[in-house]
Amino acid sequence: MSASPVTKPTEQTEHHSPRKGLDKVYVTDTLTLQQTLLRMAVAGALAAAMTLVAWFVLGSVQWPSYNNSFVLRAISTAGTTAVIAVAALTTWLWLHPPKGQPLPRWMRLVTHLIAYLAPAALVITTLAIPLAATRLYLEGISVDQGFRTQFLTRMTDQLGWHDMAYIDMPSFYPGLWFFSGGAFAKLTGLAGWAAFKPWALITLAVASAMLVPVWQRLTGSLAVALAITLTTTAIMVRQAPDEPYAAIVAIGMPAAFLMSRRALEGGKAAIAGNIIYLGLSANLYTLFTGISALTIVIMAFVVALVDKSWKPIWRLIVIGVSSLVIAAIGWGPYLWAMLTQPHGPSKAQHYLPKDGTEIPMPFFDNITLFLLGAIAIIWIIARFRDADVHSMAVGLAVCYGWVFLSLLATIFGTTLLAFRVWLPIALILSVSAVLALAELRIQGLKRFYPQQMLTANTKVITGVMAVFLAATCVHFVTTTTNHVRDSLDAAYTDTDGDAVRGDRMPADATQYYATIDQLISGHTGSQAGTIVLTDEKNFMSYYPYHGYQAITAHYSNPLGEFERRNQAIEAWTTIDDPQELRDAMDAAERDNGWQAPDALVLRGQLDVEKQDPKEENSEQEDSAADPLHDLPKVTGPGDGTFSYQIADDIYPSNPNVRFRTVNFQASAFADGWELHQVGPFVVALRTDA
Repeated sequence: MSASPVTKPTEQTEHHSPRKGLDKVYVTDTLTLQQTLLRMAVAGALAAAMTLVAWFVLGSVQWPSYNNSFVLRAISTAGTTAVIAVAALTTWLWLHPPKGQPLPRWMRLVTHLIAYLAPAALVITTLAIPLAATRLYLEGISVDQGFRTQFLTRMTDQLGWHDMAYIDMPSFYPGLWFFSGGAFAKLTGLAGWAAFKPWALITLAVASAMLVPVWQRLTGSLAVALAITLTTTAIMVRQAPDEPYAAIVAIGMPAAFLMSRRALEGGKAAIAGNIIYLGLSANLYTLFTGISALTIVIMAFVVALVDKSWKPIWRLIVIGVSSLVIAAIGWGPYLWAMLTQPHGPSKAQHYLPKDGTEIPMPFFDNITLFLLGAIAIIWIIARFRDADVHSMAVGLAVCYGWVFLSLLATIFGTTLLAFRVWLPIALILSVSAVLALAELRIQGLKRFYPQQMLTANTKVITGVMAVFLAATCVHFVTTTTNHVRDSLDAAYTDTDGDAVRGDRMPADATQYYATIDQLISGHTGSQAGTIVLTDEKNFMSYYPYHGYQAITAHYSNPLGEFERRNQAIEAWTTIDDPQELRDAMDAAERDNGWQAPDALVLRGQLDVEKQDPKEENSEQEDSAADPLHDLPKVTGPGDGTFSYQIADDIYPSNPNVRFRTVNFQASAFADGWELHQVGPFVVALRTDA
């Protein structure tokens, strides 16, 4: 899409782009760079405020659980339909003002306000409303969401660029979203786990809203910008809302591809935009950064060959070096540590689900995506020589090339996580389709009809096509909750950090976590700096203790030497002498730098003193005020064992993680440890350190 000459945004006149690019005629809504930046800031701030207010208001109402009632689904569908209808009506009035006269100033302001906030409103209606009756986000605390919550809990307690589990270690996982989320949690006074949902909703809404002025500058049309952003937002919240930091990078990729071409042709604003996008995205989700960077590299050499000039290569170098400087803010400490400290292999790419063995074809997944994909492919092929269309084609080709290389990488015992590339492909195709439809509207549909169809029925046929396309789009957006139903169910069936389930059913073992936390923090004096060895990943997600061992290999920091730690832990389970166990832990710290655990949370049964029922009843009031008062009195470690689950990376098998139980000898805790029985858990606190 071509950049337009600078005109006042209030003027609604036709213009032809002077740049070699898409030869279109648009209603001029062009923004200057200053206007774009200002409107991005205003749109982002308003979207954040609107989403925060919506989250607070929705959370203040007693809603029925989503998985037990259709009330929230009905409200979500109504809200989504209203957002689309208002956006469509606003766009129509903007393109077809009454009596053909420019809209009054107040109406232009309202139009821009609606256009900039409609994508954020779509995030609220499709995600915030269905999640209104739970404090957890999509997928609850299950599977990968447990690690993400652990990272946000870590940042809330200790704001910085630290590893989510291991102490005194730079982060291996990109931390910008979690760092800013930790700051949000501190500002609002929320616990890390409780901040996850509002921060996810806010960041998705803000990214969507800020893209409207970006696309307005790129296309010169507010209507086209709104159509593109609403379409991409709808796809994003349907396909990948559970990983918000990845989604906000992906939704910006098509715009980044268009800016890349203009940057390589000398556009200073486009160069700056690419530098910022690549630098920040590297600290959010590096997979999509890699695809975007590879697209720019290929594009630079193509432009250099076509123009027979080295200038695009020099501009590429400027973009690359400058974005690396920004990326180094997050990656620098980790890379330096990798060069100067012992470490194990990275297992982050050891995951190959069924989706990772297929070539992504989004247009076969849904009727709406089929229509958008078909339009996009026809448009890309027909207009391939156009500079901007070419940039979209290169981005699409790189995505498919990445998938193919990932398939080949399995030969070498790894992957490139190809299953994640479905989203960028769908977004590129959807943006291309909207641009194509905008071009058809401007150039006139009649020129695309066969000669025999140029009759009085042409308008009727066109109207039927428009209504059908609109109906499929509305259906696509309003059925988002069906598509993410499993993730929504998990948000209601998992137990949150306050030991409450969204569906009001009894809590799981999380109900014992608060007592365990009191025991450990009371013993060590604080949560910060305390090392806990446990396989209870939810405990580590809700309380900011450092883990002696990460829960699984693919989320573990290579600097933590996951496999060697597993070997050490398994060796400890063979020890039955208390002094020998403590010596083994101290030796691991001395030889490897792995700070010994201050506490262990295992599963098992201690020898406890049976309490007289009369005495138990007389102490109920005290126990209600002090949960520790109700704990059974431990008389000894017993003769049994305490279980711990070791996670093994078994890639290329699927699932890629195997949990196997090893058993610590109870006799090894007979001396030098303070023992407590908390429900099914044995809490061992080291006393000789």
